[in-house]
Amino acid sequence: MTIYFIGYGVSLFALTIAIWIFVYFKDLRCLRNTIHVNLMITYFLISITWMTISALQSVPSPAYRETACSLYILLTYLMGTNFFWMFVEGLYLYILVVKTFSVELVRFQVYALIGWGTPAVLVILWAVIKFYYSPSYNDVRLFEGLCVWQLKDIYDCIFICPVVIVLLVNMFFMGEIMWVLITKLRAATTLETQQYRKAAKALLVLIPLLGITYILVIWTPSHRTAKVIFTYLQVTLLSTQGFTVAVLYCFLNGEVRSTIRHHLSRWKTARSLRAEHARQGLSYRVGCRQSQQQLQPAPDATRLYKGRAPRASCVSFTSTTSTVGIQPLSGLFTSPHRFLNGSSYNPAKDDVV
Repeated sequence: MTIYFIGYGVSLFALTIAIWIFVYFKDLRCLRNTIHVNLMITYFLISITWMTISALQSVPSPAYRETACSLYILLTYLMGTNFFWMFVEGLYLYILVVKTFSVELVRFQVYALIGWGTPAVLVILWAVIKFYYSPSYNDVRLFEGLCVWQLKDIYDCIFICPVVIVLLVNMFFMGEIMWVLITKLRAATTLETQQYRKAAKALLVLIPLLGITYILVIWTPSHRTAKVIFTYLQVTLLSTQGFTVAVLYCFLNGEVRSTIRHHLSRWKTARSLRAEHARQGLSYRVGCRQSQQQLQPAPDATRLYKGRAPRASCVSFTSTTSTVGIQPLSGLFTSPHRFLNGSSYNPAKDDVV
């Protein structure tokens, strides 16, 4: 149980970041990435629902256990959507690589109907038939907190058989895709070791995408020690499946990394430009303030000549006489000139000039 919580918690954290990246950056919006996002959403919802059911079942309350029993139907539906979106991933790659015609001919609505609609029909049929015809109503485990949909019986084949068919079809898709890929690698001029390396990398990427991991953990060994080891391995693989998909198809995706680097570079450039504009605006304001201070008269001169005209000088051929306020020319020869101490005189012609 602890391993499940840790695995689903790590997957939940990684899937949250990956889904946000695909939704936030518009450059990444295309049919292929939209299919990836829907697959990641199924892993995200499965993690939340499983952790919620486990938390409710741990509480010794009939109301909590009834809620957990109802959520188990939702969990089964989400698991079905997970498998059918894996089928959509395989179908998309098969059309793109093997059939080599435009994948845009198949609209996204068709993929959405397969991924979200088909499991709904199967789960409704399974839940109704199991509720009315299941022979497990007398099972003692029903009194231990489990519900009828959590007990195994023959009616589970309504859900299990389509899932097994989906996994087998995805194995066929993977075989066809790998055959085309290996054929193209052999036709290339690369070294044989590089061909094997690329083929192994493609196989490693396709296994979690197409759900081949579930096929690896179907069979359980009967030996006691091997069974314990296999159980831990199975729990680890199943709970971290969402984390693996998020890492391979988002964090290690070259297109995603290039887009993030591009937007990060644009953000840094815009930030530096804003800082430069702020510095230039501050320098301009400081310069204007200093210019205004230089243009203002001295405080003493302002007090001395407050309410009077600016001080000027009259220069004659024989002497220099400072005056305050030059009178109009028409009155220079008629009114006496008066000094600051109150005395007056009639200016000579040279002084007036």
